[in-house]
Amino acid sequence: MKVVLASFEGEAYFDMLNDLPDLEVVRVHSEAEAMAEIADCEVYYGRPSDALVDAAPKLKLIQSPGAGVDFLMNTPKLVESDIIVTNTRGAHGPSIAEHVFAFLLAFNRGIPQALEWQKEKHWGREEGYRALSEIKDTTIGIIGYGQIGRSVAKRARAFETEVIAVDARPGPGDENVAEVWPLERLHDLLGQSDAIVISAPYTRGSRHLFDAAAFAAMKPTAYLIAISRGGIVDENALANALNTAPESTSPRRSRSPPRARSGPRATSSSRPTSPAPPAQKKNDASRFFMTTWFASPTATS
Repeated sequence: MKVVLASFEGEAYFDMLNDLPDLEVVRVHSEAEAMAEIADCEVYYGRPSDALVDAAPKLKLIQSPGAGVDFLMNTPKLVESDIIVTNTRGAHGPSIAEHVFAFLLAFNRGIPQALEWQKEKHWGREEGYRALSEIKDTTIGIIGYGQIGRSVAKRARAFETEVIAVDARPGPGDENVAEVWPLERLHDLLGQSDAIVISAPYTRGSRHLFDAAAFAAMKPTAYLIAISRGGIVDENALANALNTAPESTSPRRSRSPPRARSGPRATSSSRPTSPAPPAQKKNDASRFFMTTWFASPTATS
């Protein structure tokens, strides 16, 4: 069986494949290199183009290097084919959930403001002392209660918060949330939440899910942390909400840094804290390309 590795994601574990019998592993670094190797490839690790799918008559399985499968919207030939597509659902849950709480702790404990004041050589103790707040006893609303959403909820409960969630697949809750509401109750969630985490997948149905009406339903002091895909948020509605929001007289909002911050999408990036035990390596390698969930353009995260 020929396996083509076209992504650097998880490369620290690629050597797990070396001991598997009857497996030819080829690493490629560009679309051109992938095209040169794809004709007899059966397993592809990466996000292929339609041209690549056309040139791969033996291709049976594509393993996406991430949880998101929105690339399927740009590869209709792949969607129409019989090729199995799997993702790495849940693999990045802990690192992304920790990233969420890095933001929440930074904002609630005034870290961005302190850094701004440090640059200005401004002591700021008088106003800064009254501006800090706790996460404890707040309500965190999660949009998209898949593996990442559950990872966020687990950590939120450890901070003694109330957790509510909506999902395209509503149902009974778990130890961290009493019930998963349907998307029709999105505005109920927004009105109750002090912090909102978007962890839903990006699909045709979720594009601009967070629109002007959603911003209007939020508490004026709530935080919005979008850690899945930017297309879920209507950027024009976001800009309008920020530009038209009334200035708060609360000390918490005084001398505040910019209310919208963006950064590179590196939430899923993390180094392994320790190598896998030798006895576990071979078993892990045998599952490297086969996750338990089969991706589709409308699946949840």
